Parts: sequence; structure tokens; C-alpha cells
Amino acid sequence: MPLFEEAGMTRDFFLMLQAGIVFYSVLFCVMFFGRWFKDKYKKRVDIRLAWSVFFLGLSINSVAFIISDFWMTTEPQNTAFVSVGYIALMLAITAFFGAMELVLPYKTYHLLTLIGVVSTFLPLFIPRAFFEVLALFESILALIGIALFLRYTWSSTAGDVRRSLQWVVVGFLMGWVGFIGRSETGYSLGEPAYTLSLLLLNAGILVFGYHLSNSPALDELDWNQQILELYVIQVGGILAWHHQFVQNRDVDQVMTAAGISGVQSLFQEITSSERGLNIVSIGEYDILFAHGTTFTCVLIARKPYKVLLEKVQEFTTRFEYEFGTVLQHFEGSLQEFQSAEELVQAVF
Repeated sequence: MPLFEEAGMTRDFFLMLQAGIVFYSVLFCVMFFGRWFKDKYKKRVDIRLAWSVFFLGLSINSVAFIISDFWMTTEPQNTAFVSVGYIALMLAITAFFGAMELVLPYKTYHLLTLIGVVSTFLPLFIPRAFFEVLALFESILALIGIALFLRYTWSSTAGDVRRSLQWVVVGFLMGWVGFIGRSETGYSLGEPAYTLSLLLLNAGILVFGYHLSNSPALDELDWNQQILELYVIQVGGILAWHHQFVQNRDVDQVMTAAGISGVQSLFQEITSSERGLNIVSIGEYDILFAHGTTFTCVLIARKPYKVLLEKVQEFTTRFEYEFGTVLQHFEGSLQEFQSAEELVQAVF
């Protein structure tokens, strides 16, 4: 890392930017840990806890680099603190990899976690001259792991939830470029480039952490385990199409569709509302509604996740586009919608 031994405006400015990295990292570490800790259904393997550990490691990494850059500038203290910084960051990345590979459906065979564990202790054995190579390797490894996480959350979300993830991606890329540029290699490009890198890292952490903490996708990654049944119900309570996500549920599809339609009509009349229902909770189940021109899509789930409401709305839009003409002349034959199974696979 570059050394700033002499006092002056430049040194103070760089110290302020480095302190900003620590502040934002600690802020999001506490935020994610608090959300995980307050959840009465919290699990040990949880993405929120993993993100908290990740930001904790990033803050320790930055503190160690500040000490090595500004105060412990002589050997062997300088190398010792730089080593602590790299070890802390790799421990954080490895903890995140461990949780991610357990939670997400990727067949990585815990390879990322194993590489992370081995890489964590490399600073204790390799010469100082190879630390910059190690930093680049850690950055690429983090890019691969977090890209897998973002790819999964992007593919499994829709609507506003997916749009919030766009900013998560933007923030991560900003922070990743800033982390690379914060190194001695970045400083060798000149103080303007080094300053821009620190600013990018601060801004990237802020954008990434803020939008990630406000994205429902973080709490709803298990949405595909909550869905039970999907109905397409014509006006008047006629069942047009039905799909079961859990095959062992024994229900009368036609009676269920008529009952749901009747409940919706009753509440519309009571509230004098032209719009239909959005969410109804009954016991341990939640019923999510999305309305087309001449029909209603109804998703029965165990939890009323926002991502599920977005998905049933997306399914409704695509179902109407594909089967709108058929629905207008529907006479009760469920065979008309056999290809809708492909639509279910695409959306859910």
C-alpha cells in the first residue's frame, strides 16, 4: 500500500476518505446484523448475517490499511498490519461464500469456500512482494462470488424488486473498481487516480449497502419454497387454469376457484371498490391476487412476499398477452392452456 508519512492537506484528505470506508462498512455491518438478530425465525446460515460479516471484514481490512499507510510505516510493523488487512477481508469473503453456497442452488461443491479458506492464510507465508498479486486474486474471487449471488437474485425476482437490484449491481461495480484502485498499483497512476478510487469505493459501499439493505430480495430468497398453487379464474368464478407447485395438496380446484371469486366479489361490494383484492391472509396461508382484463390470477403461498406479488403480476401480464384471445371465447375447456406450463417455468 502507498505510505503517507508526511503531514499535510493531501495526507489528511486521504485519511478522511479512508475513514469514510470504515464508517460505511461498520454502518451496514450493524444494520444487516440487527435485521438478522431481530428476526424471530433467524437461521445460522442466513445471507443477512453473511453480508454483516462481509462488511465487518471490509471495515477491519480498511482499519488495518489505514494504520499501515499512515502510522506503522516501518518494517516489520507495516507488513504485519497489511497482512491483518488481507486476512480480515478473506475471512469475510470466505464467510459469505460459505453461506451463499449453502443457501443458493449452485453446484459449486463449496469450491469458492475452500479457495477462500486457503487464501486467507497466504499472507502469513508469501513474501511481501506478492501481496499486490494476492489483492488482485482476492478481488477477482470476490467478483465471481458476488456476481453469482446477484445473478441468482436477479433471475428469481421481478418488478420493483429487480429494479432495486440494478442499483446493487452498480454499487458493487463502483466499489470493486475503487478497491482495485486503492492499492499501491492505483497510487502509482497518480494522486488524481488514487483519489477517484477512494471516492468510488466510498460511493460504491454506500450505494451497494443502501439498496441491498432495502431490497426485499434479501429476506425473500426462499420464495420458491413458499408457493403452493396458482389459479387463473375467469369473471364469474369459472376456473380457466390451475397449477400445483406442491403435488400432495388434495383440493377441489373448481370449488376453490369459485370460493376465491366469491370472497373477492363480497369485499369489492363491501368496500365499494372497483379494484379487486391484493392480498388476503387466512390462517397459515396468504392469497395473492393480480388482475387481468377478464380474469384474475391467484397465488396461494405460505408467506406474502413482495417478490411473489411481483411475480404473479408478471405472470398475469404474460398470460393475458399469450392467451387473451382464448380467454375472450373461453367455454370451459382447460386444454386450451396446456402451454401455460412453460410460462410457469419461465416466471416461477
